[in-house]
Amino acid sequence: MEEIEYAAWSLYTGPSNLGMVIDDPDCPWVVGQWTGVNGDTTSQQIKVDIDQRISLAIETFQKILPSYETYVRNFILPEFFFHCNQGPYPNIKVDGQHYPLEYIQSRFNEKLQGIIPDDNNYYNIVIGSVLTSNIDDYPGFLNSELVNRRLQNLNNILPSVLGASNKTGYRVWRRSASFRDQETMGDDLTALNDFMKECRANPLCTVRNRGLYFHYNRTMMTDIETFVYEKQCESTVDLTMGVFNEENKIETGGMITEWMANYPSYSIIKGDKQTDQLSTNSRFTSGFLGESDIGVEVCLDHRLQRLRRTVGMTKVCGADADNFPLFKQIIPSGGMQILDYSVAADRNCAIFNADGCDKVYRKYGDETTVILNAEAGKFKGITCGVYNQTIQSKWLGRDGNTYFSHSQLAFTTKDSVLGGFDNALGFNNKKALTYDGPEDNPSNIHTDAYSPMVISLGADTDLFAASTGEIHYYKPMAGE
Repeated sequence: MEEIEYAAWSLYTGPSNLGMVIDDPDCPWVVGQWTGVNGDTTSQQIKVDIDQRISLAIETFQKILPSYETYVRNFILPEFFFHCNQGPYPNIKVDGQHYPLEYIQSRFNEKLQGIIPDDNNYYNIVIGSVLTSNIDDYPGFLNSELVNRRLQNLNNILPSVLGASNKTGYRVWRRSASFRDQETMGDDLTALNDFMKECRANPLCTVRNRGLYFHYNRTMMTDIETFVYEKQCESTVDLTMGVFNEENKIETGGMITEWMANYPSYSIIKGDKQTDQLSTNSRFTSGFLGESDIGVEVCLDHRLQRLRRTVGMTKVCGADADNFPLFKQIIPSGGMQILDYSVAADRNCAIFNADGCDKVYRKYGDETTVILNAEAGKFKGITCGVYNQTIQSKWLGRDGNTYFSHSQLAFTTKDSVLGGFDNALGFNNKKALTYDGPEDNPSNIHTDAYSPMVISLGADTDLFAASTGEIHYYKPMAGE
């Protein structure tokens, strides 16, 4: 495993001016404005935004290239890397031929072909996620009677005083609704949660959250191998609720919002393995990997154990394809970390998290357990039951708010064994082992073999709410 390198681009990829809709610590619904460089949603302006993001990604990848030393080289971007000022890209052909995701895939293939060296090494580049919608005319849709009626209904149920929404400072980027019992919630939050249940049951449009995995060895392969994966579970902050105006009422801010959209229905009842070029499942087998899978699990999908649920599923038992043991579990996220009950990697295999929106907690989501006193730095130890190495970043946004991002690398042990998933047991299914020894003195020969490094980028961009971030490089110490 020390012949494999991992690098994450750590930057804040979420909205600016982030705030909670209701002044309640358990409110999972946020206001905020997505950032981009498109002036409108014409094909020309969307192309400008996408092209700048691709150029920045390629430039950043080129900065890590000289540091790589091993046979297999990984570079992962966080969730939400590709979005525009309106959140999801509209359903238009940005160059007259390709819709946004297909255009991004085509351009990356072309760019990577030009810079990946002929050195007989394997390169894996993971484009965290691309937000798109099925709406082509954003102005017409946002001014429609359906949208205006729903917006009015939302404002009618909100309290008249929403003070917390206008305060600056860090806001918890929650990945799902509150765990608090309905009986103990305030009336305002209960009403808002009920309203959002109705909205999710009757979406006005569809949003997709997909990413791209590029696999290439120039010496061994003629073309770059590309897989498209898709997020299954929609978080409460995959979009925002809009923005507050001067009258403290919510407006769309010109964006596709949480109360308009929903993700497509997506089932893994017959496994989660890609079976053809149109598949967007989370498991796939890249060239030269044999009977092993790569698994890419976007954010909330990890917390809800998407990859863990399909461990051991086979064709003879009714799956569409054999779900091979996971050689590598990758988690691009916007507010997630590696969780012990969701680890699905095979024994002696890696789990890697590249996050663009949050800190790391010893107990997930518990602000009293944040590592490093919520400061930037490196950490090695157990968080959420997983022994890992972490690099945490801290950013000051142009809006004055403090934001975070991070990366994590963990490995399962040689004695880790996972069986099939029992839905009735949920989080209590058998967990993978990520360390040997007692909890107060853990170790893992693979995890301990890496030395985390930070490569500063030191630049700014209008594409994101803070800076261009930094590269987190997990270097095998044997290469020193």
